[in-house]
Order: sequence, then C-alpha cells, then structure tokens
Amino acid sequence: MTAEVVGSETNGHRDAVEVAGSGADGRRGGAGNDRIRLVLLVGAVVSFGLIGGLSGLVVVSSFVVMLVLHELGHFVAARLSGMQVTEFFIGFGPRLWSVRRGETTYGVKAIPAGAYVRITGMSSLDVVDPAVEHRTYRQQSYPKRMAVALAGSATHFAVALALLFFVYVAVGRPDPTRWVVGEVVSGSAAASIDVRVGDRIVSVDGLETPGFEDFGVVVRGLPGREVVVVLERDGATSSRNMMVGERLMVDGTVAGFFGVGPDRPMVTLGPVGAGVEASARFVDLVGMSIDGLVGFFTPDGLASFFTGGDDPPEGPEPVLSGGADAGAGAGAGAGGSVQVADPGVDPADEDRLLSIYGAARLGSAMLDDGWTTYLWFLILVNVFIGVFNLVPLLPLDGGHVAIATYERIRSVGGRRHMADASKLIPLTWAVITLLVAVAVVALYRDIVDLPDFG
Repeated sequence: MTAEVVGSETNGHRDAVEVAGSGADGRRGGAGNDRIRLVLLVGAVVSFGLIGGLSGLVVVSSFVVMLVLHELGHFVAARLSGMQVTEFFIGFGPRLWSVRRGETTYGVKAIPAGAYVRITGMSSLDVVDPAVEHRTYRQQSYPKRMAVALAGSATHFAVALALLFFVYVAVGRPDPTRWVVGEVVSGSAAASIDVRVGDRIVSVDGLETPGFEDFGVVVRGLPGREVVVVLERDGATSSRNMMVGERLMVDGTVAGFFGVGPDRPMVTLGPVGAGVEASARFVDLVGMSIDGLVGFFTPDGLASFFTGGDDPPEGPEPVLSGGADAGAGAGAGAGGSVQVADPGVDPADEDRLLSIYGAARLGSAMLDDGWTTYLWFLILVNVFIGVFNLVPLLPLDGGHVAIATYERIRSVGGRRHMADASKLIPLTWAVITLLVAVAVVALYRDIVDLPDFG
C-alpha cells in the first residue's frame, strides 16, 4: 500500500490505454519497446523455469499471487470506502502495459516481484488537489482507515483459513489414535529386528503404544535396555527381543532411540468439523508467528541473526525432523503439522530465517514432497506474512493501524487530530534500513550455505 502525490489533473472519467516507452508527447516506438520488454520478461520466466524446474516456477508464482492478493485487499477496501485509488500495478520497474479505467490506472511492470496500489493522501505530507481532498485516505473515518490498513493481512488470513478448510475436508488430518511405521532408519534398533514399513508396534517392554507420542515417551525412557517389542503385521502378532539404542540429547541427557517414523491414516472431516479444526489450527499458527517475531526482533535475537548464531523461530515451523528424531519420540503433531525433512537436516537450520530465495527453495522441496505438504507451506507463509504486516511500524500496514488509532485517541471534542507524519520519517527509515539489512544477510547466508531441505 503506497502513498501518492497527486497533481492537478481532475479528469478521472476518460479511459485511456498506455504502453511502455510512450511518453506524454505520444512519441512513436512505445509499442516496439513494449514488445521488447514483454519478450525479455517471458524469457526471464522461461529461464527460471529451466533453472529451477517446474516446482521452482510454481513456488515463485505462488509468492507473486500472494503479494498481488495482499494489495488487491487494500484496493478493494479503499474503493468500497470511497477513497481515490490512482494506480494498481502487478510488478515493479519499467512499465510493460497499462490501461486507465476511470481514475485508476491498471497495469503490469517488468519485474514480477509483487504488486502495489496507490491511494491518495496516505499521510499528512501528501500534496493533494483540494477537489479530491475529501476522498483521501487521511480524511476518512477511523473504521474506514482501519478497514483499508487491515485488508492486506485479512486477505492472507482468509487464504490461510480457506486452505486449512480445504485440507481438512479433502485430505484430512492424521488420526492421533492410530499409527503404523512409515519409515525405518538404516542401522537402527528397529532395523535390527526387521521392523518394516506398515508394521504396527503394539507395545514396548509391556507398555502399550496406541499413539506415536506414547511410543516416543516409552522409548526415550529406555536407553540401552533390553526389551520385548510386540509387532502386528498383516493381522498377525509377534514378539521380538531387542536392545534399545541410545541418543545424546541437546541438554546432555541420554534418551532411548528406536529408529522409526510414523505414518498416520488420514481422516477427513465434514464441513462443520473442518471449520472448527481450521479455526483452532489458525489460532495456533498465529500465536506461533507472534512468538517467533517477538523472539526474533529482540536485541538477542537480532544479534544472534547478524552474527550467524542460532536463530529463534521466525514463525510457524514448516520443517519438522524426520525419521531419526521421530525414533526418539518426536514427530508430526495431531493437528496436521508437516513432516518433510530428511533425518540429516541440521537442527540449527530448522529455526533459520530464510530469504525469498531460501523460502522458494524450501517451497520447491515441499512441492516435490507432494501437493498436501505444499498446501501446508502456503498456509504457514500466508499466516506469517499476515502477522508480520501487522507489526505497528511504518512502512508496514501495522504502522498505518497504529497511526489511525493514535489519531482516534487524540481526537476529542469532535475535533479531528492528524498526526504529523514528518516526525515519523526517521523511524520509518530506520525500520526500512533494518528490514533491508535482514533481507540482505538472510540472502547472503542462503546463497553461501543454504540448508539441505531434503
């Protein structure tokens, strides 16, 4: 959502088509430049597809769509509120094509890295034609300004909820009361007694293990112990003696290690159940995102990030450890968390803040793992972006929310208080500088040492 300095032109009812390269004087050659830029754009997209493969192209396209939907949320809310919207563009950089409808110019630019919308009078510093002052963002009521400012994040939340609902209805959720062996770690205790994929572990050392979490608790408490394992395979039950493996944990303790990962049957939900489950899971993910952001944007979190130390989680964790950790009792939660990474993923990388490049690579890995996994990735990303944009600092949407709320509080006796935007310029530039620095460092780390996502 971007502010705009509006000139004196007031003819907003004429439709006009603009092409890249054509100036105000109507010089010839604009259409030719438009074709050249369009060819270059198509070539760039095709090249990316050849380099990153189809999955990379799908992931990048998904990111672009998410950003376009974000700005579309602002656009629709502003138009419905009666505000003047002068531009809505997909992409940045040189203009490829545009068309004017009424007072708004719609178009496409050469770099497909998102979108932007220009709403007149986003701050007190904008110079606006007096004839349209009443239609500026700053002159609207508090509810209307809040609706516009929150529309971007609301769009991400709506997409996440819709995807969650679809997943629970069409795919289902893992049944927490039923599980079978989904993978066996080579050389583990499980492999030593010929545990196979599809087996059901009925009990360990006389303790029943109806859920995988129950199994993990039992195994972790039996390091180096000789136990009896009861297996069920093809309806037949058998008992086998084995020695539980050992594993050194981060806190220095020794835990039992079995060496299997779970495979839970999926149970689909009806519309009501899916709605309830999607809402509950959404609240959980929002809370995880808030915790991650609070942890990251602290002095210790930022210092750790810039020095290359272990990072606190930046949001909902889409990568959970696989078979090796699962053998120690960890694994995907009953709520439908995604289990996609290989056992060899460095635990330090699981909480790593990724750049756009790294996120695209992670998304590609998840897409290669299957469409269900990728849908969970999109859910997590949409929730995190929605929450991140509500941070109460400019230039984020949360900054506009904070300003509107401050003005509402200061407006007494029917007299409208308008914040002095000039006082916020230093803070805004400080925030921009910090965000750029974080993005650059994250990109550098992803280029020189990208985590292995499996």
